[in-house]
Amino acid sequence: MVIANLLGGLATILWIGLFAYIAYVLYARVRGRSKKISIVVALTLILGALAASTASASVVVIDAREVGVVFNDIYGLRREPLLPGLHFVIPFIDHVYRYPTVEQIYTMTGSPEPVSETRIRGAGIVVSREDTLWSPTIEGLQVGIDSSTRFAINPEMAPQLHAKLQDRYLEVLIRPAVRSVVRHYVSQNTVTDIYGPKRAEIQSAITEVLKGRFEEEGLLLLSFDIRNVHFTEDYRKAIEQKQIAQQEAERMQYILEKERREAERKMIEAEGIKKAAITKAEGEAEALRLISEALRKNPDLLTYRYIEKLAPNVRVMMLPTGAPFIISLEQLLPKVETESSY
Repeated sequence: MVIANLLGGLATILWIGLFAYIAYVLYARVRGRSKKISIVVALTLILGALAASTASASVVVIDAREVGVVFNDIYGLRREPLLPGLHFVIPFIDHVYRYPTVEQIYTMTGSPEPVSETRIRGAGIVVSREDTLWSPTIEGLQVGIDSSTRFAINPEMAPQLHAKLQDRYLEVLIRPAVRSVVRHYVSQNTVTDIYGPKRAEIQSAITEVLKGRFEEEGLLLLSFDIRNVHFTEDYRKAIEQKQIAQQEAERMQYILEKERREAERKMIEAEGIKKAAITKAEGEAEALRLISEALRKNPDLLTYRYIEKLAPNVRVMMLPTGAPFIISLEQLLPKVETESSY
């Protein structure tokens, strides 16, 4: 690039020098001085300017981020591209067309900004934007797809790309292909599939189709990404209502489950109380049976226990007339002592 610029600058200087020399001679003659144009000087300037212009036109420097395509006025398109570096071409007959080989991004987004094209020189990225693509699903519902298509020109196929599309590959190939393929796959799926579990599968299928189409025309597909999915206002409200209903159903399910567990806990607690009461009743019944058995074998034992509770050490008692005791202590003691000895 520097060599071509230097040669071009030199040619410009020589041409300016030639015209300046001619103007000087004419001015001198107007002033009345006898001045003639020197053929040697004129020819030197002309030949020098022509040589510099020819050399400048024959030297082409291709930048590291581009590829060159040569079209010859006599035999047409050259099939071999000009890769980065210094090249020599036939001056004034060969015409070099440059194409960027850096990453380019075609984005469909819901941004309110108008469609525009921006060249980011530092990163070497060409960005093209378009509005969100709206398409009907298999149910007939409209969904908006935001996507980014990253691609680059295949340097080896730049001549074929130039022959078919020239620099109109974005309008002629990229945009129609992306819109067509995305609409096709959106129309074959439901809204739930596009927004939910099949989103990655749909994105992968779109990528494969676009990759094949791009490669046929000399482009390399780097990636295709579904950035976002938009819904109409009515469908968005329906989704919100469905989510609210689902959350309410889950809450009621939680309450029912909680009540069921509480009922099970109370049943288990009541069963425990029941078993405890039965065990207690059985223990009391067994105790009563043993007491009854003891009283049956020794009827006077109850009377003795009664007296013992009244006074543990009493040997003689004074009872009023009509007292309920009909046996004397002397009669009871031998039996009690006999029972105690066991």
